[in-house]
Amino acid sequence: MFAEYFHVNDADMNLAHLPGEIKPEVAVMAADMMTTGIHGAELADIPPGGTVTVIGIGPVGLMAVAETKLLGAARIIAVDSRPACIKAAKYYGATDIVNYKEHPDVAGRILELTGGERVDLVVVAGGGPDIMKTAVKIVKPGGTVSNINYFGSGEYLPIPRIEWGQGMAHKIIKGGLCPGGRLRMERMLNLIKYGRVDPSKLITHRFRGFEKIEEAFYLMKKKPRDLIKPVVIIEE
Repeated sequence: MFAEYFHVNDADMNLAHLPGEIKPEVAVMAADMMTTGIHGAELADIPPGGTVTVIGIGPVGLMAVAETKLLGAARIIAVDSRPACIKAAKYYGATDIVNYKEHPDVAGRILELTGGERVDLVVVAGGGPDIMKTAVKIVKPGGTVSNINYFGSGEYLPIPRIEWGQGMAHKIIKGGLCPGGRLRMERMLNLIKYGRVDPSKLITHRFRGFEKIEEAFYLMKKKPRDLIKPVVIIEE
């Protein structure tokens, strides 16, 4: 809201009580990073022992990694290049890392790691329009591509015809806006409270004071290699 005071519409439906043991700087991750990343895993059925690829492991993608582990994925292949994000992905459950700067052919590298076997589920949490080509190439027939990435440019999202089985491979493509509201937030907070997910690992930069908001935003725009997510603590 970028304001010291603000009005919340339908407060009974939208405000969740914050348990005393959860710090506000951790809880703020529940309202966006957690619920969005977790929704990426929710959009598709993950078979216990299945293999998942998460493309883009910024804060949202990292929460997708955490949730796919909770839902029973055995192998989780995370795609990114920033060292801080790679370290966090391993903490949250990634078993393999594909650095797209070292391996520009991401699809080829993933199929190399799996011995040519495609994955059960792909969560797209970053990248430009062409990233959908990669997702469709690596998901197996009957598998799901789950998109939680906002595509703000380009007129079309390309789907490779052959890898899509000429439209007959039962490869499902889903995408959606993450759920919100009080009940959803209470469940996100329960994941934190009972130790299922620790979003504090997303916080790499802390600022203090209302006047630091602009500095924190510029940091997010520049995306230094040691950044995952900044927080601005107004008061304690």
